[in-house]
Parts: sequence; structure tokens; C-alpha cells
Amino acid sequence: MLYRSIKPLLVEAVQAKEPTDVPTEGGVVHVNPGDWLLRDPQGNLVRCDDVNFKCTYEPLEGSARLEEFREGKPCGC
Repeated sequence: MLYRSIKPLLVEAVQAKEPTDVPTEGGVVHVNPGDWLLRDPQGNLVRCDDVNFKCTYEPLEGSARLEEFREGKPCGC
């Protein structure tokens, strides 16, 4: 059976201009030029290459901060 996400995933994103290593709780993330560094509402940082980013995300109109979209309770509560 196939499943899809019920809610869209909102992230903050910045595109890297030069190679860099970003320390995270899960270890160091290596980011190449053109890659995107994403932060989800829970604060997790992940790297996404440019093609996948552009196929997955589009700009959200408005100037709300990511913290305003955090869920107060986990699912099932």
C-alpha cells in the first residue's frame, strides 16, 4: 500500500556558495557548493543537493518564521 504525507514539510533553507562542514547533533554534514542546508521545524539540519531541492521545495509566500509552524504536540496525542 502506498502512503503520502498529509502535511507539507516546511523547512528553512540556505544554499551553500562554497564547500563547508556543518556540525550537527548527528555528526558533521559536508555541504558542497550549490547544495542546500535545510532546518526542519524540530531543528534538524540536513543537506540536500540542488536538483532534489528544486524538485521538492518551492518558496513559501510571506515572511513567517519557521518556529511559528512548530506543532505543539506529537501525532496521536
